[in-house]
Amino acid sequence: MRAESIKGVLMLGAVVSVRRARDRGTISEGAIEARLSGEAQELIDQKIDSARWYPIRSFCELTDLDWEIVGRGSRAYLERQGVAAAERLFAKGIYQQLDYAERSGKVETREGLVRQSKLITTITGTLYDFLSIDVRLGENDLEIVFGNAAAFGDCLIHSTVGFMNGINARQGSKRPWTGRRESSDQVLFSMRLPGHLR
Repeated sequence: MRAESIKGVLMLGAVVSVRRARDRGTISEGAIEARLSGEAQELIDQKIDSARWYPIRSFCELTDLDWEIVGRGSRAYLERQGVAAAERLFAKGIYQQLDYAERSGKVETREGLVRQSKLITTITGTLYDFLSIDVRLGENDLEIVFGNAAAFGDCLIHSTVGFMNGINARQGSKRPWTGRRESSDQVLFSMRLPGHLR
């Protein structure tokens, strides 16, 4: 059975960040050897195929290293990385979910918001091969739950918040997402609903 995987289009961002930091001397070879598995180290100098699947474990190792050394442990750094990833995917123009997100107008009902969110979040299944997704409404919040998320590293919670905020910005919304791990296997993202939907 193949390990949990992430699409190369996202792996590319992590690899390029660590490669640049290494080449600039921000991340030392010693830190790379001490912190990364052999598999993750090999990826740094490989040509990453955007359409191929790569191990999520290696992706998290690379992202954690970049976050700790270059980002100095700042959540805002990871959120900016997530926004940049969303922008790269919008620019590629190959994901129908993002095209739909950009074209869709303001929703007028709670049911419409859930329907729209379910369509947009199907992109998650094209980027991660192991997560289950549930979209639901709380009393005052839209909630997206990632299940089967034990391999979804905590660094990814923050970059996903940025990714989702990047999508919101393309839709003309300034409402921010938040994210937190609810259990070892579940991550909850939530966004406050606008007044007309509460």
